[in-house]
Amino acid sequence: MRSERAFTLIEILVVMFLIGAFLAIAVPRFKDITDVNIKSASRQLSGTIKYLYNEAIFKKNVYRLVFDLDNQEYWVEYLDGNQFTAALDPILKKKKLPSGISFSDIYTERTTEKVDKGNEVFLVFLPTGFVDFAVIHLETTSQNYYTIVTKPYTGGTRVFDSYVDLEKINEEILR
Repeated sequence: MRSERAFTLIEILVVMFLIGAFLAIAVPRFKDITDVNIKSASRQLSGTIKYLYNEAIFKKNVYRLVFDLDNQEYWVEYLDGNQFTAALDPILKKKKLPSGISFSDIYTERTTEKVDKGNEVFLVFLPTGFVDFAVIHLETTSQNYYTIVTKPYTGGTRVFDSYVDLEKINEEILR
């Protein structure tokens, strides 16, 4: 006699329940990881901006923070003679945004409008204690946003956990 073994309906339901329970626990954790990543990316970018502001003053050199929106990277260059050269300091090396995070758009004093692609967007840091005004929008795959606004005369930043449009940014926010 041939014995065929098959799964019973109860066994299939138990397996489906276990998979569902696993997904119910894992999916919110993935969202939490993305939220942590965007917070971390905004803090790291803000720290880089403040660091470059201070470096430009103390080393009496011109720096620029270059953004590659197509590859979701940014890096630091310094003025060497009459051209910009990539910084050799390991702290200032090219950084890629974490998985699930991207630049939504960037506005600087040097652009006439928001830029959402390309690699010609940059902030300039002068040895006189000035950084370009900029509004940088980071976004998650689930369309959560963080906004980083530079303060030109202090080198500080203001970080918002939402998309703050350029028109809503005024003198009070920059203080």
